[in-house]
Amino acid sequence: MGAMDRLMTFLGFSEEADDDGAEPLEAAPAKRSPVFSLHAQRQWEIVVLETASIEDARRGADYVKSRRPVVINLRGVEVDQARRIVDFLSGATYALDGHLQRVGEEMFLFAPSNVMITAELTPPERAPLFPIE
Repeated sequence: MGAMDRLMTFLGFSEEADDDGAEPLEAAPAKRSPVFSLHAQRQWEIVVLETASIEDARRGADYVKSRRPVVINLRGVEVDQARRIVDFLSGATYALDGHLQRVGEEMFLFAPSNVMITAELTPPERAPLFPIE
């Protein structure tokens, strides 16, 4: 049996002959590996949360734990509460080897480790979200 015949037998395209050259009486069905499409894409989901409490921040951390990126909108939240929410989510994201990116004046993106963030943002010229007191 040549190398090509052995390869075809290994891949399941031909039946293996006995040592004496005779075909087996009853051939067992060849086991084939599953076929995967190279063009199949998994649909990604980005969760957008408008937070008002630390409980909403916990929900956001749960989404990051389940490997889904989360955008947090802090518009209308008091500065101290917003700082607590960002600190909590930053800690959870860091513990999961994730990434953080400020994407707007009062919006942050928290991404798990399987999502890379590539940003080409210019620094804001507005007052900082959390002013130093």
